[in-house]
Amino acid sequence: MALEVLFLGVSSAWPGDGEDTACYLVNGRILIDTGWNAAVNMQTHGAQPTDVDYVFFTHCHQDHTLGLPGLFFANMHRAKKRPEADPLKLYGPLDLGAVCDGAGALLQVERYPQCVPPHEVELVYPGDKLELAGLEIEVGRSFHPLDARCYRFTDPATGGSVVFSGDTFYHQGLPLFAKDCDVLVHEAAASADAEIPDLMRSLHSRPQDAAQVAQESGVSTLVLVHCGVGKGQAALTAAKQVFPSVRLGKKGEKLQILGPGQVVWL
Repeated sequence: MALEVLFLGVSSAWPGDGEDTACYLVNGRILIDTGWNAAVNMQTHGAQPTDVDYVFFTHCHQDHTLGLPGLFFANMHRAKKRPEADPLKLYGPLDLGAVCDGAGALLQVERYPQCVPPHEVELVYPGDKLELAGLEIEVGRSFHPLDARCYRFTDPATGGSVVFSGDTFYHQGLPLFAKDCDVLVHEAAASADAEIPDLMRSLHSRPQDAAQVAQESGVSTLVLVHCGVGKGQAALTAAKQVFPSVRLGKKGEKLQILGPGQVVWL
C-alpha cells in the first residue's frame, strides 16, 4: 500500500475563502493538526471523520487546533459506526491536554457527555518513535514560540517517507530529521523579504528557509504550506531559487509515495 497524504488545509492562520489552515490526512486514518474545520473538510473530500484513529498535533496554536471540537463532535457516533474501533488517540506537545479539556468544555461535556468520544491523550517528545497503523513515526522538534513538534512518517513496506515541519524557525536539526525523505511538507508563513529580527519574534520560516532545509536534507520534493493569502506564487519563486523541486500545497490535493523517490500526485 502506498503512503498517501490528503491536503485538507494549507493556508496561513487567516485562511482565504474556501481555504483552511494546517490539516493533513495520512492513509485515511491519521490526522496531522485539525485546522479550523477538519471534520467538514474531510467529508468534502470523500473521507470520514469516524475513520480517524490518531491525531498528531504539531503545536497548540489556535489555527492548528480549532477543528478539534468539531472532530470530537463528528465522532459522537463513532462506537455505533465502528464498534470494533479503539478510542481516538491524540498525540502532541506539552499543552495538548489543556486544549482537549477546552474542546470538551466548549462541547459542554458535563451536560452532554455523548458529544465527546472516548479518547486518550499522549504527550510525545523529540526522539520518540511509534508504530501505528502500519507506519513508523518519528518525533522531532520544531522551534516556535511554544512547545512544538515535527513528524516523520515512514512506510516500512515501501521505504517511502514524508515529513511535516509544523510551524518552525530554521534550525540545523530539521535537515537531519528530514534527511533523504521523499516529501517534505514545510511551512513558509514568513515573507521572503522578512528580516531575521522579525523572524526571531514569530519563529516562522521564509520560503527560502524551507528550501534550504530541503536542499540540506536531500529530499525528493518540497511542498510549501502555510503561506499568506495571495503570497503563494511569490513564495514558490523564492524557494525555487534555492531548491528547484518545489510546489505549493493545495487544499484537496492528494499524493502517494510508492517508494523512495516515487511520488505521484492525484
